[in-house]
Amino acid sequence: MRKHFIRYPLIILVLAVACNKSDNTTISGNYIKGAGEYLVLEMLQSSDILEIDSLKIRRNGNFKFNFQLDHPELFLIRNQNGKHINILAFPGDNIEVNIAPAGFKQGYTIEGSDESKKIQTLVDKVGHTKSRLDSVNKALSELDDPDSEKGRALANTYMEIFRDQKMHNIRFIVENLNSLSSIYALYQRVAPDIYVLNDIMDLQYFKIVADSAQAKYPGSSLTRSLVNDVKVRLSEYNSMMTLNKLSGKNISETGMIDLEIENTEGDLVSLSSLNGNVVLLSFWSSWDEQSRKANRLLKNIYNKYHDKGFEVYAVAMDQDRSEWKKAISFEEYPWINVCELTYPYSYAATVYNVTSIPVNYLIDREGNIVAKNITGSILATWLDNLL
Repeated sequence: MRKHFIRYPLIILVLAVACNKSDNTTISGNYIKGAGEYLVLEMLQSSDILEIDSLKIRRNGNFKFNFQLDHPELFLIRNQNGKHINILAFPGDNIEVNIAPAGFKQGYTIEGSDESKKIQTLVDKVGHTKSRLDSVNKALSELDDPDSEKGRALANTYMEIFRDQKMHNIRFIVENLNSLSSIYALYQRVAPDIYVLNDIMDLQYFKIVADSAQAKYPGSSLTRSLVNDVKVRLSEYNSMMTLNKLSGKNISETGMIDLEIENTEGDLVSLSSLNGNVVLLSFWSSWDEQSRKANRLLKNIYNKYHDKGFEVYAVAMDQDRSEWKKAISFEEYPWINVCELTYPYSYAATVYNVTSIPVNYLIDREGNIVAKNITGSILATWLDNLL
């Protein structure tokens, strides 16, 4: 678990049922394989999942949920094995879901909810993408020499697959601006920590969808959740821009904020001195086991790519010089280690908007931040493309 300096509200889709005028909504269907088992109807909330209803599937596979609804909400129909189906229901909808005899994994059909059908296409696409990315990662891990021509080709394939998924989501959003399913497209992931829309420039799509949803569905909790999320994202972005202006003398032509911090020998080492290298700017601490574990895994990648132009600029969130140096010596970190010794107050952490550790930023040869919080095979793939 990451250690947090500042606790922000968890921003995910917030869904709530109001106590106003309600319309009867039904979700029924057939799941013949699940006869005799239980299905649960859940609704997503800000910090957990709220169970709305549960039922036992009849012998013939039929089931039916009946509930009151005021505004469009995103629901999950979950089976006993944890598999789920997304349903975006509107007040008064009569939705029919027929699940394949082979089970949830083999697909399902939805009638009576165009929004749910759109979400199904998003789920199917990202599921296919995940499978392809997993196959590429597996093939890369099995190579004796990832730097071979085949390894480089696989790395390029990985990036092409990811870009294809991103373009798919962007096209979907643009073509479905008046649909609440576009909100779902904003938050899709190909891995637990890797969102499809993961670039600072993607904020424009969040803003466009939020404006459209607020105009058409102002009472929906989906809309309110997105609008609040966009406000937080814009605030963080504006705060960063303000800090950048305050730190103007340290900003390079690419926009990267320079740092100049003492290393273990007491010498000042600047981040800009590494220009021309691909640099991983890493924030960690000697007292945080997760940080030290991440650094141990990083050593193999560093040793493999360092001679090709890869460097690590590791900023420690510490205040005790002896403990910091002891950790470096014990773990034998081979890269550039610096520390302000001002924890919990840190200029470096502030200007790079660091709210938890471990965290890292990948900086290309031109000084552009191109990725955040990447490790293992994903980091290796980026380095294969950048070096």
